[in-house]
Amino acid sequence: MRTRFRRLPLLALTPLLAALALAAWVFASPIGAGPDDDFHLVSAWCAGPTAAENCALNDAGDAVSAPKALVESPCFAFEPTRSAACQTDDWTASAAPLVETDRANIGGSYPPVYYTATGAFTGSNLQFSALLMRGFSALLLLGVAVSLFLLLPAHRRPTVVWAFLLTAVPLGLFLVGTNNPSVWAWIGVAAAPIALVGFYETEGRRKLGLGVVFLLSVPMAAGARSDAAIYICIAVGAIAVMEFRHQRRFYLDSLLPLAASALALVLFAGAYFARGGASGFTGESFDDPERGSAVDREEPGAQPLEGFGLLASNLLNVSRLWTGVFGDRWGLGWLDTSMPALVPAAAVAALVLVGGIGFARPSLRRALMVAVVVSTLVVLPIAVLQAGGDAVGEQLQPRYLLPLIALLVVLLTLVPADRPLLLTRVQRFLVIVALSSAQFVALHLNIRRYITGVDQSGPNLDARIEWWWWSGFPSPNAVWLLGSLAFTLLVAILVTALSRPRVSAPSTTDAPLAPVR
Repeated sequence: MRTRFRRLPLLALTPLLAALALAAWVFASPIGAGPDDDFHLVSAWCAGPTAAENCALNDAGDAVSAPKALVESPCFAFEPTRSAACQTDDWTASAAPLVETDRANIGGSYPPVYYTATGAFTGSNLQFSALLMRGFSALLLLGVAVSLFLLLPAHRRPTVVWAFLLTAVPLGLFLVGTNNPSVWAWIGVAAAPIALVGFYETEGRRKLGLGVVFLLSVPMAAGARSDAAIYICIAVGAIAVMEFRHQRRFYLDSLLPLAASALALVLFAGAYFARGGASGFTGESFDDPERGSAVDREEPGAQPLEGFGLLASNLLNVSRLWTGVFGDRWGLGWLDTSMPALVPAAAVAALVLVGGIGFARPSLRRALMVAVVVSTLVVLPIAVLQAGGDAVGEQLQPRYLLPLIALLVVLLTLVPADRPLLLTRVQRFLVIVALSSAQFVALHLNIRRYITGVDQSGPNLDARIEWWWWSGFPSPNAVWLLGSLAFTLLVAILVTALSRPRVSAPSTTDAPLAPVR
């Protein structure tokens, strides 16, 4: 009991530490740094309150008028030695000339929820509006995670921690600091199954609160990307199988996830048919036609793969898409901010260590659901690539699979109360060092790429700055060091406090526990 109360003050600091770490990533990249951010910024602008006056369709209906500053914000894309100093100095909406662009959600190829929500933040200053959108996503992540932690029974709380920590570095954190809807897909697909487990296993106010979090998470994910709607349905099905019991209460409770799945499918269908059902789940591609594919470009004279050769190549290389979530081969930004081998190696090692311990002696139901998700991680990207005649490294990007990786972590760490996910002192130390060092390096390199370009190097980010936010704003070094310190303390507190959960209710399988009030 004394140990429990000694931990409470440190745990109470974690929301503040998480907010500081997320804020560092929000300011680690300029406007337009996220993949396809020009598309998403214009789409949000055209869903905002001033869209009728400032985002008119052209006569052909295939382009819109949008502020030039937004359209040209990724002036540094695909040129890693070019800093963000190429951007305009005037982000005032009234002063920004309007230009015609087809880089917008004109035909509804993306679901409308993300753009409608973020469009509400459009205002007179384009840069400040984009930062507000990023801040809103960061607050959503923090609010959802804290709500789940407070509402769930104690033995389920570690899953919340692992689901987000093990998939955050570096891609998850980077997406929080962009205007890309993939961040909502990640948050929603990770949170929905955890909330649904709690909804099935609790009663009273806990059940009501977790039901609300679940209902928020579903349209958050499915309303951001159409592929996330499919992931939501997989997540709901997996949890329903694991929690199934032949009781009236289970069937009544299942009406909520059934309705949520129907909503997700409606959002998916709307975007799918808007694309003509022909472009798979990948959405817009930002490959530059003058540069070829963004990753693994073919050598001159190489013959493109097709038929069985293409299938075999994709099958043998599909795991690169999984490790790309952790910075392997695929860079951040417009795939032009490369990560050193330390980052993916450390992040993957932490996931394998924790996931392996969590998956020891699984029930048949949980093993089957993990097999379903792993199979989806193989079959879905290969099917999409084959449909487009593409090889791994073309078109399909790791960020599309980030939500599925998060779902896999949820299932790996969703252990019964009598077999908590136990880490030894050495294992806790290794996880803390792996995640904090990977984040430390990734944040530094991400800031470096935009303030000077990668042609400059050195640990001092305050030297030879070509671009930064505003005069008087905390320096790049301050953002890097404060954000890294906050993240390290956050990981250390959470991993130490929650990797050895106390048994509060006996259970011999992964079957549902007695309801918790």
